[in-house]
Parts: sequence; C-alpha cells; structure tokens
Amino acid sequence: RGPREGFTEHIISNISLIRRRIKNPNLKFKFLQLGKQTNTTVCITYIEGVALESVLVELEQRLNRIDIDGILDSGYIQELIEDSPLSTFPTIGYTERPDVVVARMLEGRIAVIVDGSPFVLTVPHIFIENIQVSEDYYDHFIFGSFNRFLRTTASIATISIPAVYLALVTYHQEMIPTQLLITLSASLEGVPLPTSLSLIIMLIIFDVLREAGARMPSAVGQTVNIVGTLVLGQAAVEAQLVSAPVIIITAISGITTLVLPTLIESVVLLRLFLLVLSSFMGLYGYFIGIILIFLHLMSIRSFGVPYMMSITRFKDHDGQDSWIRAPWWSMTLRPKIIGAKNLIRQISRHNRR
Repeated sequence: RGPREGFTEHIISNISLIRRRIKNPNLKFKFLQLGKQTNTTVCITYIEGVALESVLVELEQRLNRIDIDGILDSGYIQELIEDSPLSTFPTIGYTERPDVVVARMLEGRIAVIVDGSPFVLTVPHIFIENIQVSEDYYDHFIFGSFNRFLRTTASIATISIPAVYLALVTYHQEMIPTQLLITLSASLEGVPLPTSLSLIIMLIIFDVLREAGARMPSAVGQTVNIVGTLVLGQAAVEAQLVSAPVIIITAISGITTLVLPTLIESVVLLRLFLLVLSSFMGLYGYFIGIILIFLHLMSIRSFGVPYMMSITRFKDHDGQDSWIRAPWWSMTLRPKIIGAKNLIRQISRHNRR
C-alpha cells in the first residue's frame, strides 16, 4: 500500500512532488549552489513553525562550509556533513519516496534536495528509523507493529547467529543438548577447514553474490543470488569443504540481512566483527562485541539528537512510534526527540467528545 511516485533527477519536479502534498504557506524552500565547477543546485525544505531553528541553522552552516569542485549526487553531501564520518551507521536519512519525505517533515525534520539525484536527504536521523518503513503507517497498526518486531528480530539474528554458533561449537559444547552435539560433531567429520574459517569464507561468498546480483538486472540478480548460494553451498558440502550446519547458518544470516536494506553495509561488517571476537574468546568475545557496539551507538548524535534516544522512550508519546506503531488516533503529538517546535499534531479523540 501507499503511493507509487518517486523522485527523479530533476530538482523542480522533486520540489513539485513535495509541494503537492503540503499545501501550506509555511512550507519553505532555501536554495544554494555547491561545487565550484558544477554549481549544483541544492534546496533545503522544511515546515516553518514545525522544524527546529537550531537544526536548520546547523544544517545551513555545514552546507556553507562545503568547498569541493563538484557535487554529482546527494551521497556527496551526506558524507560531507554527517556527524560521525567514521561510523558505519547512517546519521542522515535518505529516500526516493515523496510520501516518506513529507511524513518526516511533518514530524519536524528538514529535507535536502540535490539537483541530479533522486535521493532526498532528511535530518535529524535516528536509529529507530532503520526499522521503520512507510508501509507500517498504511497498514493496520497491529500488522505494522508485528512487522517491526520481525525486523528487529532479524537484525539481531543476522549479526548474532554466526558468532553464537561458532562460540558454542568451539568453546561451549557443554551448553549444546547431547543429541544435537552428536549431530553437529558427525557433520564436522572429514571437513579440513576449522569452523571459524568456514563461516568467514561462506559469509564473504554470500556477500559477493549479493553484490554481483545488485549489479545485474533485478530479475537476473535475484536469481544469481539465490541459485548461486544454493549451488555453491551444496557443492561445498558434497566436497566436504564445509559442513551442512555452516551452510544453514550462512543462509539464515544472509537472508535476514536483506530485511534492513539501509543497514546492509553496517550489518556485514558487524557480523564479521562479532565472528572474529567469538573465534578467539567464545561467548565472552560475543558479549564484549555487543557491549562495544551499544557504546558506539550511544555516543552518536545526528544534528544534536542522540542516535539511540528512541529506545529509552516507552512511557511518553515518542514510545508510540518506535519499536511498535500505535494507532493513528492515539498519536496526537510529534516526537519530542526530534525537537519539533509545535508538538501538537492532532486533537485527541477523547478531547473532541
């Protein structure tokens, strides 16, 4: 469900798509030129009285500090103005859907449109937005909340399953049920490679196939990704190069990666990071890695907004649209963590009686 329109490479068309959806004189546009050679037109758009002035001023200052010969895509600007350039987690949102941009602007965010790019940037961007998709707001709130639960579970599983499996098989065999341990031991007989090396090789092969599929036409790319993984996995098991459980773990971890397209790059690196720690220290290494990841996430900010603020907001209105999606009639306020000036979004159903 939802609109099928999308942004194009023409900035005037993109502005009109936003203006068609927000018919309000408070919708503001600010233009500037970036790139000494390309003179690329960049447009800052926001809703006056909703977006926070401090975020707008900070965004303008960062854009004005850009001194480069050319801007060919919004990805250039994203990398030049983000808060944590060395972090693998995105602190600036991007999308090619006008309805998503408008929805974020109505919450108090600011959009950046770049001529020649179909992807529009939005700030501030917090971690929970990687779990949310536009379909959550068009479907029934129960279905939307359940789908968010699935994405959250998949994000944890994709980075944890290989590391936990390796730690249990290598260091903590006493935690595995006896019958399952016998089955796993039998599958490892005759395999020349250690389990850690087998997992790393298979995960890298899966990521290579995924990257190859992304560079091909959509129909062919999906076929190459799935069929290639199945064929290579079956051939590797028959040749006794890897064990069958390793193929299963790789497949589960690889498929769950695709549930969060905005975090694929981060997930791939974190999965290998936890896998390496588990290969040296078992479950202790896994938990040390998880703690380090959370400490890193807690230290990130996006234009002054704490990146992980939403995970601690359960009792106020911000918790109604975080890990779950409350019904529309109960979401009467804009999220406080974004810093919107006008928090009132609608009059509650109870107050209208």
